[in-house]
Formats: sequence, C-alpha cells, structure tokens
Amino acid sequence: MSGKKKVLIVDDDHDTLDILEVFLFRRYDVSTALNGFEGLSKAQDLLPHLILTDIMMPVMDGIKFINNLRRNPETKSIPAIAVTSFTEKHSSRSLLNIGFTDVITKPFTQEDVKTAVEGILNPQAK
Repeated sequence: MSGKKKVLIVDDDHDTLDILEVFLFRRYDVSTALNGFEGLSKAQDLLPHLILTDIMMPVMDGIKFINNLRRNPETKSIPAIAVTSFTEKHSSRSLLNIGFTDVITKPFTQEDVKTAVEGILNPQAK
C-alpha cells in the first residue's frame, strides 16, 4: 500500500481520463472508471479520498452517480469534483447544490486540476 491518497476519476472519454491521470498520478494513487455505474462500484470498493467525475456519460451519468454516492453511508462523505463543460444543462451552482464539492470547467489546465484537488485533499498547503 503506497501511503498516497486515493483519487477515482470517472469519465467516458479516454483522452480526459488519460490527461487527468497524468496530472495526478505522481502525487496520488489514481483509479479510473468509464461511467457512473462502474465508478460507483469502484468507489464502494476503494473508498477513495476524492472523486473527479464527468456529468454526461452513458450507463449512469454524473448526476445519478453523485446521488447514489450520497445515499450510501460508506461513500456519502467522499468529496467529488464535477469535471464538466457548461454546454450541459447544469450550472456550477446547481452542481454544488446536488452534492458536488467543487467544479472544474472543460477545457481545463493542469493548474485548474491541481488547485481544485489540492484545495480539497491538502487544504493546509494553501
């Protein structure tokens, strides 16, 4: 077991998964899932310290995913960041009201991801 904090990335786009994983793998133990259903299963198994998830995905979208996550006593307190383009129907405020901890807007930079992730996992580093 590495001592690194665990981060789960849930996105149906392989490029986005790869980019986020590259941004985070040196500092965190990163796992990935291709949809909310797979992400929910991995979240329950891994109990990660943080989840980054897309909103628009097949099988189970990010909204259903976060709702299911928040209903489960074991996963309800895991911080989750929505990674989304605001061409979708949800605003940043509505995503925070649904249960997300933060929002990263696509297209994002490495600094955007680092700032959001560090702000949640290492708030004392600010």
